Amino acid sequence: MIVNILQLVLVLAMFIPIKYLTWKITEVWGVPEWLDYKPFSCYLCLTFWSLLACYISVGLLFHLWITMAVGGLITVLNAIAMWIDIKNKTIKIEDL
Repeated sequence: MIVNILQLVLVLAMFIPIKYLTWKITEVWGVPEWLDYKPFSCYLCLTFWSLLACYISVGLLFHLWITMAVGGLITVLNAIAMWIDIKNKTIKIEDL
């Protein structure tokens, strides 16, 4: 039981720093010229693929199936939420 709870805590412990680093890389620091294309230059894309790769890697390497499944679900839900947020904040030319 405690191992399952720790796996859920691990999901959050991985989510927050990865999300922060992807924001910092794409929005503040910028990516190097040789990586200036999607998915590296897009905040949504880089966040999705980084989180997914980390959760799958940790889940498979350490046999943490709950971490992998919940992390994958959180990653997909986060990507959908980011996409909806971007769509809602975009101003159309017809609205001006």
